[in-house]
Amino acid sequence: MKPLIVLGVSGSIAAVRSFDLCRELRRRGFDVQVVMSNSARNIITEQSLEFASGRKVINSISGKIEHVKFFGKKGMAALLLIAPATANTISKIAMGIDDTPITTFATVAIGSSKPVLLAPAMHGPMYEHPIVLENLAKLEKHGVRVIAPLEEEGKAKLASIEKIIFEVQKELSEGKLDGKSVLVASGAFCEKIDDVRVLTNLSSGKIGNEIALECAMQKAKVKLIGNGAMKSELDFEEVVFADELEEKVLKELQKGYDYFFCPASIPDFKIKKFEGKISSEKQISLTLSPQEKLLTKVSKKAPKLKIIAFKALWAKSRSEIEKIASEYLKKNNFFALVATDLKKSPVGSDGGEFFFCSKKSKWIIGKKSEIAKKIIELI
Repeated sequence: MKPLIVLGVSGSIAAVRSFDLCRELRRRGFDVQVVMSNSARNIITEQSLEFASGRKVINSISGKIEHVKFFGKKGMAALLLIAPATANTISKIAMGIDDTPITTFATVAIGSSKPVLLAPAMHGPMYEHPIVLENLAKLEKHGVRVIAPLEEEGKAKLASIEKIIFEVQKELSEGKLDGKSVLVASGAFCEKIDDVRVLTNLSSGKIGNEIALECAMQKAKVKLIGNGAMKSELDFEEVVFADELEEKVLKELQKGYDYFFCPASIPDFKIKKFEGKISSEKQISLTLSPQEKLLTKVSKKAPKLKIIAFKALWAKSRSEIEKIASEYLKKNNFFALVATDLKKSPVGSDGGEFFFCSKKSKWIIGKKSEIAKKIIELI
């Protein structure tokens, strides 16, 4: 059964984004029941949100006691999401006032200890009003989670749809990594040839980004270092050059981490860098020297760290990939290894076939977001 999200839409102009939010929630596997305030109905029509949700919109409390049906002790809803949440709605909920359908739903949800998420949207001075801020803090003390708005142009704008859905998924996750800290290095990194040109590998950074997202959804404390397909939901530090990545990873590990995922595509060779810019009018030769792997240095520095390595392989068969992966894992004594079958998973693709090699080994197939979920489950 799909989790049921009650989406409360209050009277901010940001209510126009509720249609897309509702549609995207359904695409991500949720059922959605919309509850609207009278003010919201002046901004976006009930018919549009009924179409988006596939359910009749609730705009008043009737003898069916909808608030209890969804958020009583045995209520059918998994979570109440109020997006957008106005200053008026926030303050009423904080004071226990329930004179609108949304505030009545919130009162029952909080009283039943059901998850409640607020995504504020209003003009800057309203958001900065000390009593509004006090009310938000008061609600957070009672377990309500606030999705921080985007503050720009004198406004506290509704957070991105991607951010809101990420917070919903995180709230409803099993929390498999709750209390754990995870470091992820991801993307394609460069070695300088001269002050203009570089040697690098191809990598989109997609799998690293998805792994970092999944770890964060499973309530781990996550740090992502790298480049590529990164998202604002993450604590992210951008790095382009291989030597900078090594420096930052080794320094970051001093803080103490439980897991290190390294799908980073790092050049295996060091180059003697030319000063300035090499002339393109004559032939040149580059000397490539093998360099010590980052993971080798990491394992020496943090022997108790659980390292999940990634290796891209071009092999004739699955059995050959399994053999290479098993030998590589045993040689390096990593916690796990994820081998990519480049024939089935070209660089930059959205999915493919991967061999997870550890105490329990398994082939996993799907989109990279699905692969990330399966990797975390196996770990």
